[in-house]
Amino acid sequence: MRDQIKILITNQKGGVGKSTISANLTGFIAIEKNQKVSLIDFDKQGTSSSLVSKNPHANIQSYKSGLVYQQNSGYTMLEAKAALRRYSAHADITIADLTWTFGLPYEFMHEFDILIVPSSNSKVEIASTEIFILEYVQRQMQRLRHKNQMILVAPSRVDRNQLKEIKFSGLEILENYSICPPIYRISQINNEVLNDFWFRVDNGIISENMKEFGDFVYEKITELKNRKVPVTAELQNRIPINSTRPNQSVITRSDSLSKEQAKPTPESQTQQEFSFIPSFLRKK
Repeated sequence: MRDQIKILITNQKGGVGKSTISANLTGFIAIEKNQKVSLIDFDKQGTSSSLVSKNPHANIQSYKSGLVYQQNSGYTMLEAKAALRRYSAHADITIADLTWTFGLPYEFMHEFDILIVPSSNSKVEIASTEIFILEYVQRQMQRLRHKNQMILVAPSRVDRNQLKEIKFSGLEILENYSICPPIYRISQINNEVLNDFWFRVDNGIISENMKEFGDFVYEKITELKNRKVPVTAELQNRIPINSTRPNQSVITRSDSLSKEQAKPTPESQTQQEFSFIPSFLRKK
């Protein structure tokens, strides 16, 4: 059983509601679920930590930890890990708000039990989100075999008449992947975020929407906390997507061919490693 759960809310694109979701999920879990929550705001703007500070609560600790990015340096990674370790020490649940940049290696995502990736419902944004997640899974495939990390996509600012259009078909091949209840696009919602946490504002549409979202995420948290992860040969060999292992040779000729003849070329090996990514996404 896991005593602590760490959640990263991230996307490489701004303007998808990442910080407001981080702040409101923090408030919901701390107040509605009575959990000690630590919010770590890694963004220089400090939006989520500022929003939380307007509605203080005994169960919430908020920290602003803007990162300094240095090209070809491991300093940012060390700084981010140190902040995560320091600020999550006394929390039941840690929520980190981070606009993803490739100044950080994908390994940092592996520090978390749950990834939440907010995304709008536009075709361009859906494709960008799918590429972002699939590239992470591909590059971390070996390590993800040993970690039951959950990946949640959070459709954000969605019109309620477009709910049937929410599809991230490129991610359906992943295990431990889910789509959260969408956060609606509501004209008054930006004003409400300054007044109180969404789940307890007077606007019933906004409050019920946030409760549905928060309950869904908390169910995933509870599932992870109660999940036992035995270290078995079966788990060690498990791959989190329906694909062949990276660097695994696929022999298509007769067994009489020599190993040298059957060895895949770098080009064919690359195609094999990314075979699970839809071809229209592979062009990136």
